[in-house]
Amino acid sequence: MSQHGSLEDRLDTDVVVVGAGPVGLMLAGELRLGGAAVTVLDRGETPAPRPRASALHTRTMEILDGRGLLDPPGTPPREMRGHFGRWAASSGADVRRRFELRGLTVTEEHVEAEAVGPEGAVRLRGRYLVGCDGGRSTVRRLTGARFPGRVLFAGDAAQRRVPAGGRALDLGLQDAVNLGWKLAAAVRGWAPPGLLDSYDTERREAGRRVLATIRAQPHPLPGTGSGTDPPRALLGARIPHARLVTPWGPVMTTTAMLRPGRGLLLDLVGNPALRCAARPWADRVAFVTARPEPGAPPGPLHGTDALLVRPDGHIVWTAPDRSGAGLPRALLRWFGVAG
Repeated sequence: MSQHGSLEDRLDTDVVVVGAGPVGLMLAGELRLGGAAVTVLDRGETPAPRPRASALHTRTMEILDGRGLLDPPGTPPREMRGHFGRWAASSGADVRRRFELRGLTVTEEHVEAEAVGPEGAVRLRGRYLVGCDGGRSTVRRLTGARFPGRVLFAGDAAQRRVPAGGRALDLGLQDAVNLGWKLAAAVRGWAPPGLLDSYDTERREAGRRVLATIRAQPHPLPGTGSGTDPPRALLGARIPHARLVTPWGPVMTTTAMLRPGRGLLLDLVGNPALRCAARPWADRVAFVTARPEPGAPPGPLHGTDALLVRPDGHIVWTAPDRSGAGLPRALLRWFGVAG
């Protein structure tokens, strides 16, 4: 994907990510799962140590579990940057340290980043660039705090004010998982109209809800409380954690089914019409037939025939009946024209 060379080396990639903190590295891994080439630039020489993230909220823990990123026995990693860095690198992301961003050129077709690295000046051309470089974002400064079309932001760089209540890392990692598959879809050419725009819409709303919650409940510490969420409809929510038996034999959790980073059509009643309807999207959506674990009490999916789940874990369709009505429309809305 890229080569070291002379003073004015040119490196081409699909997406340039600026900032190799947990958010930037999480985004890099998500983009690679979606099939996009990624180069990450960070001005630091080595991953900076970070304290153990003991106050991550439930949704973030579900996300990490859905990518196999929890340390045994299901705890957050002790050293966030190194942990995510190893995951991003193993997925094929090109992580380059000691590269300081100095300039940006944005056109209708690409973004060109000018950086100074250990061997001198480097220019990188990508289809998109994402600023994940913190509250004092260099990307934001170079773009005049605007949001030009091929430049996006995630994490603290996307916030005009870092949220209180210990939620900055939660929101940033959730930004990365929401954006990664959508941006990869845009790069690969199958993103349906409005998919990439939905990143801004959904994450703004998520940030608004978090700030409203913090203002309404200023005293409880992050991670405290009853540990349960209020009842909510499945449509639009994250897929709940459940243990299911698949045709392959072993019991699997719903979060583990998300680890390939693809969409998921989960058939809980053995309906052959669903597999037939989803077959044209097989390159983007995994079809899994499963049953509740024998002897287990009714769980959160009890009474549900089937679910269509985005790569970031959100449910975008539930079966109204065994006919699978509406499934092709949902597949087209979220996964584009069938390949």
